[in-house]
Amino acid sequence: MDLLGDVLRSLNVFSHSMGTFSLGRSNTLSLSEFPSNFVYMFSNRGGDFWVQVEGCEACQLEVGDSILILGGRAHRFGMSLEGESQAFGEIWKANNLPEFGEIRNKPIHLAVGNPDDAVSLLSMAFTVDEPQQHSLLRLLPPYILIPKGGQLDTWVNAADVFCQQEFDQNTSGFSASALYLTHLIFGECIRSYINATDLAQVSWMRGLSDSRIGLALSIMHTRCEEPWSAVAMAAEVGMSRASFARTFKSLVGQSPMDYLTDCRMQRAAQYLLSGNFAIGYISELIGYHSERAFRQAFMQRFGVTPRDYRKQEQKI
Repeated sequence: MDLLGDVLRSLNVFSHSMGTFSLGRSNTLSLSEFPSNFVYMFSNRGGDFWVQVEGCEACQLEVGDSILILGGRAHRFGMSLEGESQAFGEIWKANNLPEFGEIRNKPIHLAVGNPDDAVSLLSMAFTVDEPQQHSLLRLLPPYILIPKGGQLDTWVNAADVFCQQEFDQNTSGFSASALYLTHLIFGECIRSYINATDLAQVSWMRGLSDSRIGLALSIMHTRCEEPWSAVAMAAEVGMSRASFARTFKSLVGQSPMDYLTDCRMQRAAQYLLSGNFAIGYISELIGYHSERAFRQAFMQRFGVTPRDYRKQEQKI
């Protein structure tokens, strides 16, 4: 049983950009707040580098360190955070870079300031599931700092080489490979954080302290389309209904059926954005026999209809 693996597989990465930045010592950039499903990643490839996420203390990244900024939070970054900041959006437009969400056939490259005294960065920006509707994303802090020396280095180094080669070769298919790398790096950042965190602080991970609740969580993530009830789930893991419901709520913080609904809605969001499946067919794929019941559950979780969710996310 690998509950964390099951949850990580449920993560979706949508619109994305990847590339390299060169930022001179006298140039500090600032990015304003974006919607909460925006995520940013920087990896220091050489030079001094500081980041300050709004509402948090500034942190320094040594060469090889990476940072994942979550929730679309405003932040400043540069070799030094002293002095006035330049609006990142204005510099982006001034360099005629494509709007976020456009399909790209090569990496982004942005150079600001004196190249002889600059920090080199690998950078990514992408959108994910709405954090408050995902059992893992809603538990994450404003940012995750990942020191060099871990498994993340494998994927960051691969992405750095990939970008350099794509600048030179400009071959077709870049966007697909970039998406896979972004997904790998995003998942590994979260995996690094969770594995370094006290599991008692992560609600659904507390379920692993009880083998039967852990089994129930794994079933919900991998077999959510089956016609589960609280009674059937309790029997599946060898508990009485009352004991199962009480223990699950105590460890996970939600009732079993609420958690199952979350898993189904995450799967539905994935289907809505990964193909042209009809809404009624998606409702069947995740275990609903009534399209109306599915629409109501989806509206309750996301605040929009499945159809509007699909349109809204595809515009980003």
